[in-house]
Amino acid sequence: MRHKNKGRYRQRQGVGRKKRNRTGFLQPCFLLQLYTQDRHGYDLLHGLQKFIADADGYDPSIIYRIMRDMEANGLVSSYEGTVSRGPKRRMYSLTDKGKKQLNSWITELAKTRDEINHLLTIYHHQTSEAK
Repeated sequence: MRHKNKGRYRQRQGVGRKKRNRTGFLQPCFLLQLYTQDRHGYDLLHGLQKFIADADGYDPSIIYRIMRDMEANGLVSSYEGTVSRGPKRRMYSLTDKGKKQLNSWITELAKTRDEINHLLTIYHHQTSEAK
């Protein structure tokens, strides 16, 4: 008997994944970029290079999907920017709720970093003893 959801189960377990799912990590990256000034989508995409080594591999459509979701949740607001060259661009700005959420995510990321570092320390210690 073949299980219908076998592929989905395997994907959740990480089998066969080619690229880590970083959508949750992209949100604080975007909010941090908006902390100092309003930006448009392609500027946000370009700014990911500060945070992610392979940022060029992201499809620009993911940015707009994430930004729409964050706007719906009140973390950012958007407006039509002025024309410089070409069409007007949708500009995004950070809201007070977005600043609070960014602070919360940064706190959680720091805890996660510490837990990962602890795991890696134990791993390296145990695997070096096994050799």
